[in-house]
Amino acid sequence: MNSEDFRIRSPDLFLLPYEDQKKQRRVSKVSDLTPQERELLSRVCHVSAERQPLGRIWLRTCYQPSSDVAFSEIEAWLKVKGNYSIFNDASLYDFGANWEKVFLRIPQLLESYQSAEEYEESAKEALEAGIEAEAEDAEQAEADGYDPEEDGLPWPCFFGDYHMARIVGRIYIVDAKTLASEGRHAGKVLAVWYDECGRVIRSYRHNNVDDAACYVYLDDCYLTEHGCWANAKIGKEYEWGAPFGPPYGESGESEEEDDD
Repeated sequence: MNSEDFRIRSPDLFLLPYEDQKKQRRVSKVSDLTPQERELLSRVCHVSAERQPLGRIWLRTCYQPSSDVAFSEIEAWLKVKGNYSIFNDASLYDFGANWEKVFLRIPQLLESYQSAEEYEESAKEALEAGIEAEAEDAEQAEADGYDPEEDGLPWPCFFGDYHMARIVGRIYIVDAKTLASEGRHAGKVLAVWYDECGRVIRSYRHNNVDDAACYVYLDDCYLTEHGCWANAKIGKEYEWGAPFGPPYGESGESEEEDDD
């Protein structure tokens, strides 16, 4: 897909990051908001922890009584390991499988350190570089007598930088699968990288809490060679055939993915 097509194929890119919307509307005080927005603000901004500068948070989304012991163990371990932002309140965060509802409650999680223009430009440059690298790999495979479709590198290998460029945040989800007493995901915390609209770019189930905690304070650029990034599941909006996935302007069908 060429750079001119990129914005056309992405109709929701007009949704500017949180801070840019605030500047565009010249909102500097509560009285600048509409009555509906002030009413919403009065309901969602009553937890002081949510109003503090937020880094990478740990969010509990399952509050079944049977999960309390398992979460208590996770919480105790995190307190030993360091100072982590843990959001644990059944009245606020009982989202179940719909963890992304946290963005409605804490929209500042979608803030980017870049302006909207810088964000889109860096993503476009990374995408174009990935497309070029993929084409060069196919040409080299043919020159060496191989079938690019059968013997070429998997497409995510070429678009890791593009995925990185679209990241605005990472969140750690402690859900029903994590807190289950048994099952292949029991005890495994879900790390999610998301874009400016809260769409999942990649996600990964860490083997245990300690494993996840080791990476919390590492910048994303340092994770490119780690299994948590290289082996992460591609988000559905970034899969093959999806709006932000390959073949980037050509026809293609989405591939089925396993559960997290």
